Amino acid sequence: MKNYTNTLRVLTLAMLATVFFSCGNKQAKQAEELQAESKEQAFQEITSYPIPTSFEVIQMINKAGASFIIGICNPVDNVGKYMTEKAKAVNLGIYGADLAYSTTYQMKQETMNFLKVCKQLVEELNINAGFTPELALNVEKNIDNKDSLIVIFTNSYYETYRTLVQNQKESLSLLVVAGSWIEGVYITSQIALTSRDNTEFIKILANQKAPLGKLMELMTPRLDIPEVKELMDMLAPIQAIYNKVEGEKLTNDQFQKLMEEITKVRNALV
Repeated sequence: MKNYTNTLRVLTLAMLATVFFSCGNKQAKQAEELQAESKEQAFQEITSYPIPTSFEVIQMINKAGASFIIGICNPVDNVGKYMTEKAKAVNLGIYGADLAYSTTYQMKQETMNFLKVCKQLVEELNINAGFTPELALNVEKNIDNKDSLIVIFTNSYYETYRTLVQNQKESLSLLVVAGSWIEGVYITSQIALTSRDNTEFIKILANQKAPLGKLMELMTPRLDIPEVKELMDMLAPIQAIYNKVEGEKLTNDQFQKLMEEITKVRNALV
Protein backbone atom coordinates (compact mmCIF):
# COMPACT_ATOMS: atom_id res chain seq x y z
CA MET A 1 0.00 0.00 0.00
CA LYS A 2 2.85 2.29 0.90
CA ASN A 3 4.56 1.58 -2.44
CA TYR A 4 1.29 2.27 -4.25
CA THR A 5 0.96 5.63 -2.45
CA ASN A 6 4.52 6.62 -3.31
CA THR A 7 4.01 5.65 -6.90
CA LEU A 8 0.82 7.71 -7.02
CA ARG A 9 2.67 10.71 -5.60
CA VAL A 10 5.45 10.37 -8.16
CA LEU A 11 2.94 10.14 -11.00
CA THR A 12 1.02 13.15 -9.68
CA LEU A 13 4.19 15.22 -9.39
CA ALA A 14 5.22 14.16 -12.87
CA MET A 15 1.84 15.18 -14.28
CA LEU A 16 1.96 18.52 -12.48
CA ALA A 17 5.48 19.13 -13.75
CA THR A 18 4.33 18.34 -17.29
CA VAL A 19 1.40 20.73 -16.95
CA PHE A 20 3.57 23.52 -15.55
CA PHE A 21 6.23 22.92 -18.18
CA SER A 22 3.60 22.95 -20.91
CA CYS A 23 2.08 26.17 -19.55
CA GLY A 24 5.53 27.69 -19.26
CA ASN A 25 6.30 26.81 -22.86
CA LYS A 26 2.95 28.21 -23.98
CA GLN A 27 3.51 31.46 -22.11
CA ALA A 28 7.05 31.75 -23.45
CA LYS A 29 5.79 31.16 -26.97
CA GLN A 30 3.05 33.79 -26.54
CA ALA A 31 5.65 36.24 -25.21
CA GLU A 32 7.86 35.58 -28.23
CA GLU A 33 4.94 36.09 -30.59
CA LEU A 34 3.96 39.36 -28.90
CA GLN A 35 7.56 40.55 -29.02
CA ALA A 36 7.84 39.67 -32.71
CA GLU A 37 4.50 41.37 -33.41
CA SER A 38 5.62 44.47 -31.51
CA LYS A 39 8.89 44.60 -33.45
CA GLU A 40 7.05 44.23 -36.75
CA GLN A 41 4.60 46.97 -35.81
CA ALA A 42 7.45 49.30 -34.82
CA PHE A 43 9.25 48.50 -38.09
CA GLN A 44 6.11 49.26 -40.10
CA GLU A 45 5.66 52.58 -38.30
CA ILE A 46 9.26 53.60 -38.92
CA THR A 47 9.25 52.62 -42.61
CA SER A 48 5.76 53.88 -43.47
CA TYR A 49 5.56 56.92 -45.73
CA PRO A 50 5.09 59.70 -43.14
CA ILE A 51 2.70 62.11 -44.90
CA PRO A 52 0.09 61.90 -47.68
CA THR A 53 1.82 61.10 -50.97
CA SER A 54 1.80 63.45 -53.95
CA PHE A 55 -0.56 60.99 -55.65
CA GLU A 56 -3.14 61.59 -52.92
CA VAL A 57 -2.81 65.36 -53.29
CA ILE A 58 -3.00 65.23 -57.10
CA GLN A 59 -6.05 62.99 -56.96
CA MET A 60 -7.80 65.59 -54.81
CA ILE A 61 -6.96 68.23 -57.42
CA ASN A 62 -8.29 66.00 -60.17
CA LYS A 63 -11.53 65.27 -58.30
CA ALA A 64 -12.00 69.00 -57.75
CA GLY A 65 -12.18 69.43 -61.52
CA ALA A 66 -8.80 70.99 -62.35
CA SER A 67 -7.48 70.76 -65.89
CA PHE A 68 -3.93 69.67 -66.72
CA ILE A 69 -1.56 72.63 -67.08
CA ILE A 70 1.10 71.97 -69.71
CA GLY A 71 4.58 73.16 -68.79
CA ILE A 72 3.96 73.37 -65.04
CA CYS A 73 6.22 70.41 -64.17
CA ASN A 74 9.99 70.29 -63.79
CA PRO A 75 11.42 69.74 -67.30
CA VAL A 76 12.99 66.30 -67.66
CA ASP A 77 16.02 67.88 -69.32
CA ASN A 78 16.97 69.32 -65.93
CA VAL A 79 17.87 65.88 -64.59
CA GLY A 80 21.42 66.12 -65.93
CA LYS A 81 22.28 69.17 -63.85
CA TYR A 82 21.67 67.60 -60.43
CA MET A 83 25.13 66.69 -59.18
CA THR A 84 24.86 66.54 -55.40
CA GLU A 85 23.12 63.83 -53.41
CA LYS A 86 20.77 66.44 -51.95
CA ALA A 87 19.77 67.81 -55.38
CA LYS A 88 19.14 64.31 -56.68
CA ALA A 89 17.07 63.28 -53.66
CA VAL A 90 14.94 66.43 -53.60
CA ASN A 91 14.31 66.28 -57.33
CA LEU A 92 13.46 62.60 -57.15
CA GLY A 93 10.64 63.78 -54.92
CA ILE A 94 9.76 66.63 -57.28
CA TYR A 95 9.75 64.39 -60.34
CA GLY A 96 7.72 61.86 -58.35
CA ALA A 97 4.99 64.49 -57.87
CA ASP A 98 5.21 65.35 -61.57
CA LEU A 99 4.84 61.65 -62.32
CA ALA A 100 1.74 61.59 -60.12
CA TYR A 101 0.37 64.61 -61.98
CA SER A 102 0.92 63.20 -65.48
CA THR A 103 -0.34 59.74 -64.48
CA THR A 104 -3.52 61.03 -62.87
CA TYR A 105 -4.33 63.03 -66.00
CA GLN A 106 -3.36 60.13 -68.28
CA MET A 107 -0.64 62.06 -70.12
CA LYS A 108 1.07 58.95 -71.47
CA GLN A 109 4.25 60.42 -72.95
CA GLU A 110 4.83 62.65 -69.93
CA THR A 111 4.29 59.65 -67.66
CA MET A 112 6.97 57.64 -69.44
CA ASN A 113 9.35 60.63 -69.46
CA PHE A 114 9.02 61.23 -65.72
CA LEU A 115 9.32 57.52 -65.03
CA LYS A 116 12.61 57.52 -66.93
CA VAL A 117 14.16 60.40 -64.95
CA CYS A 118 12.92 58.97 -61.64
CA LYS A 119 14.59 55.68 -62.50
CA GLN A 120 17.79 57.53 -63.41
CA LEU A 121 17.91 59.39 -60.10
CA VAL A 122 17.16 56.23 -58.11
CA GLU A 123 20.09 54.50 -59.81
CA GLU A 124 22.40 57.47 -59.24
CA LEU A 125 21.43 57.52 -55.58
CA ASN A 126 22.16 53.78 -55.47
CA ILE A 127 18.78 52.99 -53.93
CA ASN A 128 18.07 49.92 -56.08
CA ALA A 129 14.42 49.72 -55.10
CA GLY A 130 11.05 50.94 -56.27
CA PHE A 131 11.92 51.99 -59.82
CA THR A 132 13.08 48.71 -61.32
CA PRO A 133 13.13 47.35 -64.90
CA GLU A 134 10.10 45.26 -63.94
CA LEU A 135 8.29 48.47 -63.04
CA ALA A 136 8.77 49.88 -66.53
CA LEU A 137 7.34 46.71 -68.07
CA ASN A 138 4.41 46.82 -65.65
CA VAL A 139 3.75 50.45 -66.57
CA GLU A 140 3.76 49.68 -70.28
CA LYS A 141 1.22 46.91 -69.74
CA ASN A 142 -1.05 49.25 -67.75
CA ILE A 143 -0.43 52.52 -69.58
CA ASP A 144 -4.15 52.88 -70.40
CA ASN A 145 -5.30 52.03 -66.88
CA LYS A 146 -4.95 55.13 -64.69
CA ASP A 147 -6.03 53.45 -61.46
CA SER A 148 -3.53 50.61 -61.89
CA LEU A 149 -0.72 53.06 -62.66
CA ILE A 150 -1.47 55.09 -59.54
CA VAL A 151 -1.25 51.94 -57.40
CA ILE A 152 1.96 50.86 -59.14
CA PHE A 153 3.72 54.19 -58.69
CA THR A 154 2.50 54.72 -55.14
CA ASN A 155 3.86 51.29 -54.15
CA SER A 156 7.15 52.16 -55.86
CA TYR A 157 7.48 55.29 -53.78
CA TYR A 158 6.62 53.39 -50.61
CA GLU A 159 9.32 50.84 -51.48
CA THR A 160 11.88 53.55 -52.24
CA TYR A 161 11.20 55.28 -48.92
CA ARG A 162 11.25 51.98 -47.00
CA THR A 163 14.58 50.98 -48.56
CA LEU A 164 16.18 54.30 -47.65
CA VAL A 165 15.05 54.00 -44.03
CA GLN A 166 16.15 50.36 -43.79
CA ASN A 167 19.59 51.33 -45.08
CA GLN A 168 19.86 54.05 -42.44
CA LYS A 169 19.47 56.85 -44.98
CA GLU A 170 16.62 58.59 -43.15
CA SER A 171 17.91 62.07 -44.01
CA LEU A 172 17.96 61.23 -47.70
CA SER A 173 14.45 59.80 -47.47
CA LEU A 174 13.19 63.04 -45.89
CA LEU A 175 14.71 65.07 -48.72
CA VAL A 176 12.74 62.94 -51.18
CA VAL A 177 9.53 63.37 -49.17
CA ALA A 178 10.11 67.14 -48.90
CA GLY A 179 10.67 67.47 -52.64
CA SER A 180 7.45 65.62 -53.35
CA TRP A 181 5.50 67.76 -50.86
CA ILE A 182 6.91 71.01 -52.29
CA GLU A 183 6.00 70.10 -55.88
CA GLY A 184 2.52 68.96 -54.89
CA VAL A 185 1.82 72.26 -53.13
CA TYR A 186 3.39 74.21 -56.00
CA ILE A 187 1.16 72.52 -58.59
CA THR A 188 -1.91 73.06 -56.41
CA SER A 189 -1.10 76.74 -55.91
CA GLN A 190 -0.66 77.29 -59.65
CA ILE A 191 -4.01 75.63 -60.34
CA ALA A 192 -5.67 77.74 -57.62
CA LEU A 193 -4.17 80.87 -59.18
CA THR A 194 -5.60 80.17 -62.64
CA SER A 195 -8.99 78.76 -61.60
CA ARG A 196 -12.17 80.83 -61.81
CA ASP A 197 -13.48 79.18 -58.65
CA ASN A 198 -10.53 78.09 -56.53
CA THR A 199 -12.46 77.27 -53.34
CA GLU A 200 -11.65 73.54 -53.41
CA PHE A 201 -8.01 74.13 -54.28
CA ILE A 202 -7.62 76.62 -51.44
CA LYS A 203 -9.04 73.97 -49.12
CA ILE A 204 -6.50 71.42 -50.41
CA LEU A 205 -3.70 73.92 -49.79
CA ALA A 206 -4.96 74.71 -46.28
CA ASN A 207 -5.01 70.99 -45.45
CA GLN A 208 -1.27 70.79 -46.18
CA LYS A 209 -0.57 72.49 -42.85
CA ALA A 210 -0.49 69.19 -40.92
CA PRO A 211 1.74 67.30 -43.41
CA LEU A 212 4.26 70.16 -43.38
CA GLY A 213 4.22 70.18 -39.58
CA LYS A 214 4.91 66.44 -39.55
CA LEU A 215 7.69 66.80 -42.11
CA MET A 216 9.40 69.57 -40.12
CA GLU A 217 9.03 67.50 -36.94
CA LEU A 218 10.79 64.56 -38.59
CA MET A 219 13.57 66.77 -39.93
CA THR A 220 14.25 68.62 -36.65
CA PRO A 221 16.37 65.84 -35.01
CA ARG A 222 18.64 65.96 -38.09
CA LEU A 223 19.45 69.67 -37.98
CA ASP A 224 23.13 68.75 -37.62
CA ILE A 225 23.05 67.55 -41.23
CA PRO A 226 23.70 70.61 -43.46
CA GLU A 227 21.44 69.48 -46.32
CA VAL A 228 18.50 68.95 -43.96
CA LYS A 229 19.04 72.25 -42.14
CA GLU A 230 19.28 74.13 -45.43
CA LEU A 231 15.96 72.72 -46.62
CA MET A 232 14.30 73.38 -43.26
CA ASP A 233 15.46 77.00 -43.43
CA MET A 234 13.90 77.26 -46.88
CA LEU A 235 10.61 75.81 -45.61
CA ALA A 236 10.51 77.93 -42.44
CA PRO A 237 8.75 80.95 -44.07
CA ILE A 238 6.10 78.60 -45.48
CA GLN A 239 5.53 77.06 -42.07
CA ALA A 240 5.23 80.56 -40.61
CA ILE A 241 2.38 81.24 -43.03
CA TYR A 242 0.68 77.94 -42.19
CA ASN A 243 0.97 78.64 -38.46
CA LYS A 244 -1.58 81.42 -38.96
CA VAL A 245 -3.96 79.27 -41.01
CA GLU A 246 -7.13 78.19 -39.23
CA GLY A 247 -9.26 75.28 -40.43
CA GLU A 248 -9.62 74.71 -44.17
CA LYS A 249 -9.40 78.34 -45.24
CA LEU A 250 -6.64 80.61 -46.46
CA THR A 251 -7.17 84.34 -46.59
CA ASN A 252 -6.30 86.04 -49.89
CA ASP A 253 -3.19 87.47 -48.24
CA GLN A 254 -2.15 84.04 -46.93
CA PHE A 255 -2.70 82.46 -50.32
CA GLN A 256 -0.61 85.11 -52.09
CA LYS A 257 2.23 84.77 -49.59
CA LEU A 258 2.09 80.96 -49.72
CA MET A 259 2.16 80.94 -53.51
CA GLU A 260 5.12 83.33 -53.59
CA GLU A 261 7.12 81.36 -51.02
CA ILE A 262 6.43 77.90 -52.45
CA THR A 263 7.33 79.14 -55.94
CA LYS A 264 10.57 80.66 -54.64
CA VAL A 265 11.57 77.46 -52.84
CA ARG A 266 10.56 75.17 -55.68
CA ASN A 267 12.37 77.19 -58.36
CA ALA A 268 15.50 77.32 -56.21
CA LEU A 269 15.50 73.50 -56.02
CA VAL A 270 14.80 72.60 -59.67
